[in-house]
Amino acid sequence: MEKQLLVTVIICAAAIGAGVLLGNGAVYFFNKIPGKWLCDYGEEPTEELAHPTCQRVKSTPWKYVFTGFFVVIGIKMGLEDPLFALPALLAIWLLLEMSMADIKYMIVPDQLIMLLVVTGLGFISHHAFGVMDCLRGSVIGFGVLLILALISRLVYKKPAVGGADIKLFAALGLALGTDGIIAVFVISTFLSAGHFIWLMIRKGVRLSDERPMVPYIAAAATIYLVILHEMSYNIVVQL
Repeated sequence: MEKQLLVTVIICAAAIGAGVLLGNGAVYFFNKIPGKWLCDYGEEPTEELAHPTCQRVKSTPWKYVFTGFFVVIGIKMGLEDPLFALPALLAIWLLLEMSMADIKYMIVPDQLIMLLVVTGLGFISHHAFGVMDCLRGSVIGFGVLLILALISRLVYKKPAVGGADIKLFAALGLALGTDGIIAVFVISTFLSAGHFIWLMIRKGVRLSDERPMVPYIAAAATIYLVILHEMSYNIVVQL
């Protein structure tokens, strides 16, 4: 009993430390990202983006909000499976960085997507079918978004799904596997549709208006990693 209590205390302390580091680091890192990362191909950073002291995201209150968020989910996942919590927290952190970039600049840095791919390696042992599940998830994520991009171009005569979203879904599929990427697609679709309907009613946005998609994807991935992953894994193993 004493040993179990000690392990719990250590995990909670580590989760709190990681939460503080990730929460504060989320704001600091985003404000220090090279301006070139936040530009389209061939574009040069604006004076604001290039300025070394540019505060793209305010430190207060966001570092406290992010810290509290990572502490809470870190404790939950750490107590359930510390080895899973490590790549999961890093993946959620990277998705948070991408969300801020998409909201503020309508761009998703390729560098962050590549870091997500590397992070995906930490999930391999947590999939019932190992590497093959990761590869299937990546193919499904890429294929589904590519099909949506083609359909949107035919219907709206312009791309409603960006190339960065397609690459992100492929990278996320590599990390989350088949069940994970399907769950993220379904959840993010409902989140996006629900929020869009609310915006249409309350603020009069139009169907043709461009909106950042990564925040919905990030929220869906967080829901899956924090709440649904263990349930999904147990079901697959039992089958």
